Amino acid sequence: MGSFQPSYFQLLYLLIAALLECKVATQRPCEQVHRLNINYVQGDNMSISCLTTTHPLESLTVNLRRTDPVKDILKYSDNSPALEHQIWSVRNDAGSVTLYLKDISLSDKGHYKCEVYKDRDCLIATLFNLRVKECKTLDSVHATPDSSVLLPCSEHPLQYRTDQVTWKIFHGHQSTEIDQYRPPHKPSNSTERDPRPLYERARILGNGSLLIRDAVNTDGSWYQCRVSEKTCYEVKLVMK
Repeated sequence: MGSFQPSYFQLLYLLIAALLECKVATQRPCEQVHRLNINYVQGDNMSISCLTTTHPLESLTVNLRRTDPVKDILKYSDNSPALEHQIWSVRNDAGSVTLYLKDISLSDKGHYKCEVYKDRDCLIATLFNLRVKECKTLDSVHATPDSSVLLPCSEHPLQYRTDQVTWKIFHGHQSTEIDQYRPPHKPSNSTERDPRPLYERARILGNGSLLIRDAVNTDGSWYQCRVSEKTCYEVKLVMK
């Protein structure tokens, strides 16, 4: 009986099967899986611990990918060149692995998976949902009718600003520039006097804060000040 001679396609199939088996063998399941929800404001810098250990570890590999849609972000190993110049970077300090993201933008929000390998073993996978807000929220300001109100445009309201600051007021889900805002109509049986328009009573100070004189109940709302394309703050005025 003649010897069996495998065809070209049979050899190709065997080769592919062997490669797939080899790949599976090099990617062992993670021993631990952590899930996190993380909130940041655009422009912030983020740091996430992907592995914390008291025992120094070597020969570590870190894989980071986005899962919606699937996209590989970076692959780091102990022999990798420094990644500090990139937006995403990894630091391995005696086995404690930290993931960094600089200057967060709105487009960075989404779901990610950070896997840490020791040789061929996946030690831990960190799944995190990164939520990114456009503006930072400041503490609410409380005021009474007919008083003067100061709405800050920073965590440090005494700091003088050289940038041009703009203010908006929110009514429902809509925002309107202060100098264009008109309050909602009052009920016909209301005894409250008609106030002067907000743009006549509001003034932006040198530090970016908004001064509102003779406050009325309809001034109570969310306000937003914008310092630059990536820097803005939101503050709620509560009328008592």
